[in-house]
Amino acid sequence: MCKAAYLHVPFCQDICAYCDFFRCRYHVELAEKWLAAMAKELTIKKLSPLTTMYIGGGTPSALQPQQLETLLSLLVPYTKEVNEYTIEANVESLTDEKLDICQRFGVNRISLGVQSLQPSLLNQMHRHHTSEDVLACIKRIHAHGIHNISIDMIYGLPKQSLAMWEEDLHTIVSSFPIQHISLYGLTIEPHSEFGRQGIQNIDEDIEADMYDLAITLLQQYGFQQYEISNFAKPKYASLHNQVYWRYEDFYGIGCGASGKDKRGRYENTRNLETYLQQGASSVYEKLDTKAQMFEMIMMSLRMKQGISRQAFFERFGKDISEVYGSIIEKQKEKGLLLVDEEKIWASERGFHLLNDVLVEFLGDDEAHG
Repeated sequence: MCKAAYLHVPFCQDICAYCDFFRCRYHVELAEKWLAAMAKELTIKKLSPLTTMYIGGGTPSALQPQQLETLLSLLVPYTKEVNEYTIEANVESLTDEKLDICQRFGVNRISLGVQSLQPSLLNQMHRHHTSEDVLACIKRIHAHGIHNISIDMIYGLPKQSLAMWEEDLHTIVSSFPIQHISLYGLTIEPHSEFGRQGIQNIDEDIEADMYDLAITLLQQYGFQQYEISNFAKPKYASLHNQVYWRYEDFYGIGCGASGKDKRGRYENTRNLETYLQQGASSVYEKLDTKAQMFEMIMMSLRMKQGISRQAFFERFGKDISEVYGSIIEKQKEKGLLLVDEEKIWASERGFHLLNDVLVEFLGDDEAHG
């Protein structure tokens, strides 16, 4: 039974140059129709009570206050028992009125899309905030009684230097009262504005230096790395995202949302007109047992705690060493994996070379059994 849900709000005030997620420009009337379709989908899906709820996008804070209130009202029957209730927001659209609504409906975690604090980089991404705006927004969130705040940052941007990145990180850890930070290396997607412009990724070595610098600096300021891209103060690791990394099931709600249940992984239609007229028709991707085993390993090894032997056995009825024993032993001998009776996890070196480790699992013939 799913205990987590991801709800996709497709609307944005502006389209960021790096973004290739399913999104469209916000229009009041379109958002009203979308809310009506969302209400129908929730009626049909009959969600079980949730322990984590994540509203992402797009930009959920692009909704007008009354629309945000309508959306959160629709979710009340399922969110009475949530431990973590996250909504994504942009600095420029998260007003006091919207924060009042979030607080009233039990939202207890805000994820801010900051991406950079450098004016030149923000301009090329079509972002409209300043460092001062970010700090003021974080203080407003705290003032409304929401103290679990995460920010997203991007490294490897065109024309981004190591010095720029270090300056941003220092500002964040020394000035921003936040508990969580997600760092994403830029992937230039072909259908994004960057992709259409033919922009190339920066030098791989510089991007690797940015990542290593972030790990060192964040740890010095009390942020523990618990996943490849995620760092948190003690007790503030994202509960919802760990559902993905532990390969657990979750609802995908809304146009363009993905989910996973006992039948497999699914994605709702990405055609907004189809969604408004016909609802969330889901397309399932059937995965055989071997593919599911690999996906669980791939997701779980992203976490510092690695993959639980018990969780693997409960899902597949086999011990992970029975299926992948020779690969695990080989990676252990290389110093890339660590093993005990409860779990298997990547060493510090293995964390940096995780793609190489995963290729070994992907190509392993033992898993055919």
